[in-house]
Amino acid sequence: MTSHQEEKPGKEQEVVCPMCGQRFICSHSAFCWCASRKIPAALSDYLAGRYETCLCSTCLDRLIEQFSVSGS
Repeated sequence: MTSHQEEKPGKEQEVVCPMCGQRFICSHSAFCWCASRKIPAALSDYLAGRYETCLCSTCLDRLIEQFSVSGS
């Protein structure tokens, strides 16, 4: 037995973006497409306070750009 745990992808599921209604696949893990995005701390707080599920890549990218430009 070893103490090393291998990271495995989460269970993929179809999610509906709460901002635009677009359907997309989320794996709820470090292997998900969103794991490659750099999300500002202020945006992370904003999202956590407003949504119970993930956003699609279009909406998330738009918000990342807005928060990066505004410095919020």
